[in-house]
Amino acid sequence: MKVEAIPEYPLQTWDEIFAIPIVDNQEALVPLSLAPEKILVRSAYFEAGLRGALPECYARESVQQRLMTAASLLPDTIRLVILDGWRSTVLQQALFDQCRNYYRHHNPDATKEAVDAMASTFVAVPSSKTTAPSPHLTGGAIDLSLADRNGHPLFFGSPFDYAGDISTTRYFECALQKGKQLDRHEQIALDNRRLLYSAMTAAGFVNYDQEWWHFEYGSQRWALVKKRDYAVYGPATLELQSFAI
Repeated sequence: MKVEAIPEYPLQTWDEIFAIPIVDNQEALVPLSLAPEKILVRSAYFEAGLRGALPECYARESVQQRLMTAASLLPDTIRLVILDGWRSTVLQQALFDQCRNYYRHHNPDATKEAVDAMASTFVAVPSSKTTAPSPHLTGGAIDLSLADRNGHPLFFGSPFDYAGDISTTRYFECALQKGKQLDRHEQIALDNRRLLYSAMTAAGFVNYDQEWWHFEYGSQRWALVKKRDYAVYGPATLELQSFAI
């Protein structure tokens, strides 16, 4: 796999995204932790104790297959680390409320509408509408990072879920374009972002440019970026089943 600079691409508005029709292919949600030699799963929100979070991460079947493809494109010493996949509406609401409270605290003079707009940049507004579902509710959105074979997380310049400019996917690319000389840590972060982006896009995913860790397949954003006529994933419901026969 050739690892190159992360290209510029236009930010999609929610109006543009939700204008894409959905023809759900009814793929099942599947657990992602059953191939640990390729993919590690660390349910970040369950560990954080958020309402509605599960100890397992789930995604649609084709998403799982494409994650396996992305994992196979990485160097032998590197593995994908899944932090979040399908989300319930309960968890989506908890995350949105948390993000909104953060922006309200840091912008005490902002209107409610302005705070909600800021929050929606990092967390989608909770929605189970069949025509406008939150991306993670579809099972087509994945949050992930990378780790080495010794279990050390790779450095990306900002932690997962950090709501700041440094979390935008092209943050270090833009710094280079402006003539900034990156220090050693910044260069490592840039290299790791390029590696993750290259593997995921080569496997068919699209990235949300405000979050280096967020990728989608089959969703309305994916269809918009890929210029498809429709998305193949609408809101999904998780049915937990026992492995017992």
